[in-house]
Amino acid sequence: MQSMKAREPKKTDYDLIVIGTGSGGGTAAHMTNLNGKKVAVVEQEVMGGECPNFGCIPTKALLQAAETLDTIRRADDFAIKVKGEPEVDYPALKKWKDKAVWNTGTHAGEESYKEDGIDVLKGHAHFIDPWTLSVKGKRYTARRFLIATGTHDFVPPIPGLKESGYIGYREALDFTKAPKKLFIIGGGAIGCEFTEIFSTFGVQVHIAEAGERLLGKEDKEIGELVEALFEHKGVSVHVDSKVIKVEKKGSQKVVHVETHGKVSKVTVDEVMLAAGKLPNIDLGLENAGVDYDERRGIKVNREMQTTADHIYAAGDVTGGYMFTHTATYQSRIAASNMFSNLKHHADYSAVPRCVFISPEVAAVGKTEAELKEAGVDYQVGAVPISILGRANTSQADTGFVKLLADKKGRLLGGSIVAPRAGEMIHELTLAVQWRMKASKLVWTIHAFPTWSQAVRTAANKITCR
Repeated sequence: MQSMKAREPKKTDYDLIVIGTGSGGGTAAHMTNLNGKKVAVVEQEVMGGECPNFGCIPTKALLQAAETLDTIRRADDFAIKVKGEPEVDYPALKKWKDKAVWNTGTHAGEESYKEDGIDVLKGHAHFIDPWTLSVKGKRYTARRFLIATGTHDFVPPIPGLKESGYIGYREALDFTKAPKKLFIIGGGAIGCEFTEIFSTFGVQVHIAEAGERLLGKEDKEIGELVEALFEHKGVSVHVDSKVIKVEKKGSQKVVHVETHGKVSKVTVDEVMLAAGKLPNIDLGLENAGVDYDERRGIKVNREMQTTADHIYAAGDVTGGYMFTHTATYQSRIAASNMFSNLKHHADYSAVPRCVFISPEVAAVGKTEAELKEAGVDYQVGAVPISILGRANTSQADTGFVKLLADKKGRLLGGSIVAPRAGEMIHELTLAVQWRMKASKLVWTIHAFPTWSQAVRTAANKITCR
């Protein structure tokens, strides 16, 4: 490429410029600054990125509200009398969600960077050459760059979708009056979490997934159980289904769904997209010599280094596991490697994956399908949570713990469907990370009565050699 003829400047404006202030960028910016380097961050939208503003924090605030509403509705099961049917105050709900976002402190993110001596450049970043970045017409040079620009919603090419109108998860967070009927396209984590939120609030929800089950990347038992739980709540689940057309009909929308060759029509008030994400790569990467894939994102090695040696990338823009915790992990690795000969390498063998529905879903390591495909000889240890004392006292008996181990009993993966599964998964994450045998968990004392006892009980069903 002609741009690659540009030589490294003898003197640069910064040691490091980070593009994006989410978890993938902010962590490295602060780490590098603490090591005495001159750092700048570029942000074209809101400080802090997607997670605290539009993703993890606001959705979990709404999920907490939904869980509280469900608990109130079940109060009579615990001898608590509630007068009248509880109602959702949508304007107040939005204020609660906004308060949760405010409490993260991201609104003061720019001041925080500046107080630490990190320059904040507002605007869209574009590479002029491998060493030069343009932001609002001004040029900045650096010895190293970190790209952490995240993703945006994938809009599937469904006839009539754009003309009829749709919302994404950002718009779904700001309802001051919920639709009576909602159609969600996509049965992954985002689609399932919003199905949980809106169905609990009384919205008639349809959710469609092109794969054979919801949460298709996890073990089939999870998807099948989640589908059954949703249907029990009155959700219409369309799996192995494809939305082939959307039509506008007055103030409503007609969604045409094809399932096993048969087409049905569903009339709703709103359509929500949760069909995946695309990387934000409109950065002039060709001018910097950075290879990328339009669907999978920027190509990096295990050191988070791109095809341009001095440019790194972290977070969702690199594809793979699109979680805040992996973005933070990758950002730490990039920061550690940029100015040091002692290299750290990314290891994704034990990445916890959580879906915060009710009961929660969490998994780590390999799935059974992955082990079968790889030809690994494995064993399974599984128990329902209904056997637990905590299930008895909580009147929550739906869920399970499932462990996967090799023939020697070393843990390879695990799945949990249970209240607080997102907290429970870290014991298994540690075990999978360090290839522990299931017997280590069996001989670890677990407090009674807790949900985590199911982990020890499932581990007891694994044979160790």
